Amino acid sequence: MNDGAPLDAQVEISRAKALTQRTELAAVWLLPKSDVKNIKQLSKGTFLRCSAGYQWSGNTRVTLGDGVDGATAQKQIAVAAKKRGDDVSLDTVLAGGKRYSSTTEQGVLLLVTVWDEGRAIEVNSASPCFDPPSDFDKPRTF
Repeated sequence: MNDGAPLDAQVEISRAKALTQRTELAAVWLLPKSDVKNIKQLSKGTFLRCSAGYQWSGNTRVTLGDGVDGATAQKQIAVAAKKRGDDVSLDTVLAGGKRYSSTTEQGVLLLVTVWDEGRAIEVNSASPCFDPPSDFDKPRTF
């Protein structure tokens, strides 16, 4: 896993990535298992700037089972996330669709949108901000 980043930065990034990916999957499993046909979680993510340094950002796409409505599944995730204590809000994206934003108690941000004409749900994520060491040279992907 030597990508040029100092070892302590790699550990910090790995922790942020692991927490965020676990949180993406936890959101997916808020749906009934019978509603989920396939899950594809990206193995690498990118970095976003934030007030305290960087966030690790990832993505998971869920193909829904036959007959499962994407908007209904999206709302199920939001309602279940709110019940478990997440801060959940709804907004409208530029194309006019709905997007639920959910922030967990651990500070992971999830953006849940409907894709593929309602046959899939996409969960974009961002870890809590972390402040890497001053000699951190962020890799393109991690």
